[in-house]
Amino acid sequence: MKSQWKTTVSSVFLSAALLASAVPALAAEPGKPAPTQASASAPTAYKLTNDLQVEMKSVLNEKTTDGTRLGAVVRMKNTSSKVVRVPEYEVRLKTKDGVEFRLQASLGSSRSIQPKSQVELSYLATVDSGEGVELSELRWVDIDVYVYPKKETLQLSVPVSDLVWNGTETSEIPSASVKKWGEAFTIPSLQTPLEFKTTNISRDTIGTKTNSVVQVLVTNPSTKRQTLPNIALEGKSGLQTYDSNRAESSLALEPGEKKYIHFVIPTELNTELEALNVVTAERYIDAQEKPVTYNVGRVHIMLPAKQADALPVHGAYAFGDAMKMDPLNELIHPSMDVSLVELHMQQNEDDAFNTAIAKFKLTNKSGGPLNVPAFATDLVSSDGYTYNGNRQGTTTLRVLPNASYVVTYSYILPASETGEGLKLALYETHGASAAAGAQASGAKSQEAQASAADTGASYKSLLTAYGVKLQPQPESKDELKLYPLTVKVNNWEISAMFNQQQNYNYRLKLLLDIEQEKDVLLDRTFSQLQFDMYDNGGTLINSVKSPFVGENKLQKGSNVINFNADSMQLDFPVTVKVYESFVNDKGETAKRLLTTFKQ
Repeated sequence: MKSQWKTTVSSVFLSAALLASAVPALAAEPGKPAPTQASASAPTAYKLTNDLQVEMKSVLNEKTTDGTRLGAVVRMKNTSSKVVRVPEYEVRLKTKDGVEFRLQASLGSSRSIQPKSQVELSYLATVDSGEGVELSELRWVDIDVYVYPKKETLQLSVPVSDLVWNGTETSEIPSASVKKWGEAFTIPSLQTPLEFKTTNISRDTIGTKTNSVVQVLVTNPSTKRQTLPNIALEGKSGLQTYDSNRAESSLALEPGEKKYIHFVIPTELNTELEALNVVTAERYIDAQEKPVTYNVGRVHIMLPAKQADALPVHGAYAFGDAMKMDPLNELIHPSMDVSLVELHMQQNEDDAFNTAIAKFKLTNKSGGPLNVPAFATDLVSSDGYTYNGNRQGTTTLRVLPNASYVVTYSYILPASETGEGLKLALYETHGASAAAGAQASGAKSQEAQASAADTGASYKSLLTAYGVKLQPQPESKDELKLYPLTVKVNNWEISAMFNQQQNYNYRLKLLLDIEQEKDVLLDRTFSQLQFDMYDNGGTLINSVKSPFVGENKLQKGSNVINFNADSMQLDFPVTVKVYESFVNDKGETAKRLLTTFKQ
């Protein structure tokens, strides 16, 4: 015995008149599909009457709390030169086992179609049953109620099994819609020629929440200006679905133009996305004039086994080489080279984590000053974890012509991180973080900063990425490398003095040679040397910072570092650890051990 089905019918209105050129339909037997001669990428048009054709936009078969929601959205075209009424046929969805479900036409939908135009019609029904259904056809049936028994004539049957969207809570995905990561695709059902291609997915962690940002390249191959359709993205992890926010609310592309769009997907901290659904919203109004909105999937994109493997890298990086930037980026001037000149990682003695420090050289090859770009950076480990970089707190405003400037970033990594197989990614930031970066560097106008801050949510767009190796610590303890400086310690001496307060004070005397790379500029924002003095028991006596620019700067020749310890007891031996240090944009001091003196 077949299950009893209770059908709750809702009406819907979704109609829009669009000018479109008609395609003559081929002849067909009554009730059988009559496809027109159209390109393979375009939706197939079927002849309904001599003057009308229909195209499938979407078919829905989704389980809800009320049962199973069945729906269809079609475009009906008038190919004639006169106004044509929409036929009062019954529209039904047929299952593979032969059961037919009647759908109701949209509330207030168009009853007629202008010449050479089309309307969009939506149909919906909710079936109250615990069993699922498998849909096979969408049917238009003419009912003659003036004869007894009533006579039914099939006018058109369209196969839909390959078009059905079963909702986001199921793993049943139409095979035709599945794409690999980075594979280009179109969405013909939306009547747009635009081509889409996923290019990167990055991850930002804020507290216990993580934002995954998906970057998609959009190309307009047509000869006309095109507007981005209203598409959205869903992240999938198992049967869990995560909605996204599209960063660009509207976008238009000129013929041949390429632009990026970005989708921000909030997830839990350790969520690993496995796939993405490209979806569009269908709007529905029931018989009580209540709107119902549901999503229909258009494309299902499989992510690599590890989300971080989606990062496109140029290959192994050679220190000092100019990085290849995305040609669509709006942050790095074409006349500015960005190169990585240092990347070190050390374990912190007092904390259970590692600190990595990277230095980037910005070279202005133009004849005029260029703004210092406030790009973001990530280190990505071999097992897929992303570590966001923190930029130095302040920078200079501009780089002079034919000169270079150095910007430093710090990263916090777990103590278990070995540094093998690291990837380095650079990003252009947008939103609140972009406004903060612009204020730190002065690289953008006040209007640009305000505009960035007004967008609210932050997202970033990939500039470039490489595989990188950590640099080893120099073997020489007397030659300190902190690009663009090489500091050679020719002699050092630790002494103690008895002052008028009857306390002991320590001082470090240094005899230095300081060499600076040609055409690389230094200012007060550059790193300092930090001297930490410890007693014989390992207790910190005092810490002193000495700059390379400005007052009390370190210079070639003799330098004296006073620790102002004011200790009542003379303690020897003592140890001085020398670090390169800077304050990042979080107000934290990041440092790298350069050498140690013990006397």
